[in-house]
Amino acid sequence: MKKIVYCTLDTETVGGAAHPTGTYNLSGWIHYGNGEVLATFNYLVAEHFDEIRHDDYAKKNFHLYQKMIDNGEITVVDTEEMALNAIKGVCNHYGVKYVMAYNSSFDFEKTICRELVKEIEFIDIYLMALQSITHLKKYAKFCRENGFRSSSKRSVATTAESVYAFLTGNPNYEEEHTALEDSKIEMQIFLACKKMHKKFTKNCHAWNCKENKCFPKWAE
Repeated sequence: MKKIVYCTLDTETVGGAAHPTGTYNLSGWIHYGNGEVLATFNYLVAEHFDEIRHDDYAKKNFHLYQKMIDNGEITVVDTEEMALNAIKGVCNHYGVKYVMAYNSSFDFEKTICRELVKEIEFIDIYLMALQSITHLKKYAKFCRENGFRSSSKRSVATTAESVYAFLTGNPNYEEEHTALEDSKIEMQIFLACKKMHKKFTKNCHAWNCKENKCFPKWAE
């Protein structure tokens, strides 16, 4: 049987999560369902690079991107479209069946990566986690013990950061918020979900899905 190939990706944008004005970093991992990595990609968009240092959210990582450039660890392209076309090319080359992201409703609706799901099926890793990992009593216990609480204060946190902290047993874990590193932990979350052999919904964003989502309450 032919192995299914996945592409887990992440994006970093300027302008804020609600109204992003440009995507400056697009990165990801091409891999099998057992975690075997076939390829990686890491693109920095030149047309938005100078905006990073002025963006309240992005500027804290400006030095990391400069270091990547200096060390040849990132490919600089002129435009978002060039990055997108390169990602399409690598997905086609490896025969990717699913593109994935944690909180796909952002990456596949509010960034240029929306074009990917016109051609390839997708999986929302956040939804997958809500249908598997967050159902675990020990996940809720871990979050309560370590102060991982949702912004609404009504439930425990269900972010990629809190889920990965649980999986690694490291309550001090903090996301780097560069696309390559963040997509790496998202891939690990997907692999952990997959090992649980729970039913999950494909081609649907978390907020559009009514099935089997679990947001454990903050207070038992």
